[in-house]
Amino acid sequence: MKTQIDAQGIGSIQDINALPAGRRDAVYARLVPPELYARFGIDPGSLRGPDGEPLVRVTAPPDKPWARIEVRASPGDRDPVVLIDVEMAPPAMPELAFVQINDPASPRYAIDRDPDGQDTLYGTLSRNLAEEERALRAGLAPGQVRRGLRLLRGVLGAMDDFCRLLRQELYLIEPLFYHSAILYERGGCGYVMGRDQMEEIHRGFAADGPLTRRLDGATPFR
Repeated sequence: MKTQIDAQGIGSIQDINALPAGRRDAVYARLVPPELYARFGIDPGSLRGPDGEPLVRVTAPPDKPWARIEVRASPGDRDPVVLIDVEMAPPAMPELAFVQINDPASPRYAIDRDPDGQDTLYGTLSRNLAEEERALRAGLAPGQVRRGLRLLRGVLGAMDDFCRLLRQELYLIEPLFYHSAILYERGGCGYVMGRDQMEEIHRGFAADGPLTRRLDGATPFR
């Protein structure tokens, strides 16, 4: 695959999106950790499960600089096991824009919908405090609708390989939550910006820090 891509001068997500669908999907399938394919019995060549049903969906408009890869344990599942968004960020650098990893066998918490049924954008636009409290008591982190599968390192490794196909040495990640940044740090990522903010939060939770003093039990989240 690498030789074929290099021969065509592929250097961006737009270039991949312009490939014939089968070739395009084969490239984006590389963003899925191999252990996930094995775990759910998905053929990485056909992207189909044991029953022959397609379990990997690639959305990659030919005129757009982004793509989405979704893997499901069953075609009818509401939540993907893995959802990965990639895009090209200025100046022509790949970005891992969003990652969601779900254990389909675990309980679901509707933190993604507010009490009126509107999308909360994982709590960044609006909140469902009752569901967030249930998720908190179950040990989930902010933004999680289900327990994860501990596959983030695998996704980062796959993203490294994907970037090598594009002949790119670096890629960007923009964490949605504080804990996400910590996980990316543990995966070997560094900071272009935001480190000062992270260190300020860290100091705030020190024994005598201002954030620690606000952990007064006034709400379930404190």
